[in-house]
Amino acid sequence: MAMEGLNVMMKAATERGVFDGIRIPNANISVSHLFYADDALFIGDWSRKNISNLARILRCFHVVSGLKVNFTKSKVFDIGALHSEVCSWAAPLGCAPSSLPFTYLGVPIGENMNRKTAWRSIIDKF
Repeated sequence: MAMEGLNVMMKAATERGVFDGIRIPNANISVSHLFYADDALFIGDWSRKNISNLARILRCFHVVSGLKVNFTKSKVFDIGALHSEVCSWAAPLGCAPSSLPFTYLGVPIGENMNRKTAWRSIIDKF
């Protein structure tokens, strides 16, 4: 229920240009966040504006809902940015910097999924 409030906040932020999600090629949609149970993935352009505004959105969400993001369990990932930049952007949020590949909900993210080995962990679960 509370995640719906954060969903509405993120949609409004994206529509108003406060947070820039990623554009899906050949489609007229932008993705800024994905939710599963109590997990959230925020996806957007790699910019200081996005990081700062995401922090503001999450603070507002905390004030309104009483729910607080556990930043010590959170990570900032990049695609193609310098590791030093990831560290400097993660620090003010209290997040750990990280890089690809990683596993989310048992699925490898950032792996070359054309390789059989990338699917091994998923196949083993079944």
